[in-house]
Order: sequence, then structure tokens, then C-alpha cells
Amino acid sequence: MEMKIIICLDDNGGMLFNNRRQSRDGVLIERIIQGLDGEKLNIFEFSKGLFSQYADKINVVTEVDNEGIYFIENLDLTGFADRIDEITVYKWNRIYPADFYCNTDFTGFTVKSTGDFAGSSHEKITETVYGR
Repeated sequence: MEMKIIICLDDNGGMLFNNRRQSRDGVLIERIIQGLDGEKLNIFEFSKGLFSQYADKINVVTEVDNEGIYFIENLDLTGFADRIDEITVYKWNRIYPADFYCNTDFTGFTVKSTGDFAGSSHEKITETVYGR
């Protein structure tokens, strides 16, 4: 099994501001759940409220293992970036206040797919899937 990461970023790579997520979108959460193909989504306690209606589809974890699908909002990816096989980036296509950023270097990745969709709170959310 591979390690797959899912993150949400603003146009400047921001993830959090004052230890709070920049935004949330119900359509995006449903899209993530639908894309699991029977696997469980690993999340951290910080993200539990986003997925409360999908308790049967998630695992609340305390660390990143070498395999599985992880939704990450409040962790620096650089400590395990070399183990990531696939990363899905959802961009809000806006700039929000941020003080915590994604510092992952995508140099070793190639774009597998990209596309836009309308969310519940954003007219356009861009999904880009990167792989090794």
C-alpha cells in the first residue's frame, strides 16, 4: 500500500491561521470521502469535526505511518515527504491570512491530474493530484 496525502492550501501555500483552518467546504469533504474506494481516511484530532458525519470512514491517528490515506491540516509534511507516493492538493484559489504554510518541495512529483469543481463555499476549488 502507498502513502497518500490530502491537503488544502490557499494561493500562497497557507494552511492555518492562529491554529485555525483557513476555510472549510462541505462539497470538498464529500468528494474526499467518495474518493476513498473503500479505504479508511486517516485524520488527526484537529480535523475530526470536519468528518463527524463519516465516523465509519475515518481513523483518528496520532502519527503518520508508512501507508494509508491521510488528510493533513496542521502538520509539517517535510518530516515524511520522502515517503509520500501521492499528494492531492485542493487549492481555495484565494489568499487567506496564514501563519502556517505547506513547505513541501514538489520537485520529485509529477502532475497526474488537475481540474476544478464548484464547492459549497467556493465557486472554484482546484484539485491537483501529484505522484512519484
